[in-house]
Amino acid sequence: MRQLRCSRRHWAPSKDQAFLPTEARWSKMEQPFSRLGYVPSAQEIIDVAFGRASRRATRVPRGPAEVRARAKERDRVRIAGRELIRKLRQVVRRFPDLDAIHPFYRELADVLVGVDELKKALGALVKACRIIRRLQATYLARLARASTPSEADRLRREAYGRMASVVKRIGKYLEFLRAATPKLARLPSIDPDMPTVVVAGYTNVGKSSFVKAISSAKPEVASYPFTTKSIVVGHRETPYGKVQIIDTPGLLDRPLSERNRIELQAILALKHLARVIVFLVDPTDHCGFPLDSQLRLYEEVRASFPGIPMLVALNKADIATEEQLERARGLLGQDVLVMSALTREGVEEVFRRALELAFREGSRAGGP
Repeated sequence: MRQLRCSRRHWAPSKDQAFLPTEARWSKMEQPFSRLGYVPSAQEIIDVAFGRASRRATRVPRGPAEVRARAKERDRVRIAGRELIRKLRQVVRRFPDLDAIHPFYRELADVLVGVDELKKALGALVKACRIIRRLQATYLARLARASTPSEADRLRREAYGRMASVVKRIGKYLEFLRAATPKLARLPSIDPDMPTVVVAGYTNVGKSSFVKAISSAKPEVASYPFTTKSIVVGHRETPYGKVQIIDTPGLLDRPLSERNRIELQAILALKHLARVIVFLVDPTDHCGFPLDSQLRLYEEVRASFPGIPMLVALNKADIATEEQLERARGLLGQDVLVMSALTREGVEEVFRRALELAFREGSRAGGP
């Protein structure tokens, strides 16, 4: 997997960008993109800002026409600039600091929409705020010197036009963020800091049933953007504390060599979560994949997650023949664990062994 480079040259907070987020402000169990909200289009931002400026322009006391005109048009420019900046800042503030979020979510965001592209778009909005602020100050000063109502009107319209042009120029970045937001908001809420058991294997080998069997609570089912299927997240209290169990259907259900770069990155993002991997094998071939193919996938997964302990278990013992079990043992070793997620026979032993691997001293460098 290519090394993710999060260059800050597109979006580096400066002294006049105090509104930018400087740290992740999300709870551990809330994924960092869950509060992005609605991203308006360039035209929507312009319409709202200029509409409010027209409605809220201060009524000035009686006096010479040029005084009243200057005051009215200055209020319009002040409010319009303020509203344009406010709307753009609002979009930027809702995004977390992309360099501060957990690498798991940063890599998923990079796979899904591109982190560098996100930074570039957010940086464009920040720059637009600075330009609008300068234009606002320039035209407020020029309006203060306007000698006639017509000159004041002309300067206000000129200010509107130039500020609107700035927003329109970043329209493509707003559209990018509009498209990216719903994809990022659908990322699963997983606690990257919680010790995690990742359940892998071909589809239909019983991964979801295993997660449900070892979870003390009903597992959460969450939409996942890389597949039409879902991930299943379960939790359980153990002697080692609370543990997170994740089934990944659609991610590890065919050889990694057959996947494209984006799919491969999505799979490898799990390296940031797994404290231990439980790889389930169906010796009966009822899953639709022969045992040899399942073992090849096992070897590829093991090679892709170096340093993370793996435990192999034969599932579907309730329907497997002794001949099928012996063949699998011959290939995987006679001490391989056997279980049935359906009847729950052997399930607790598999989970206990997985916990031992996960929490034994030095089982994973840098693990929680």
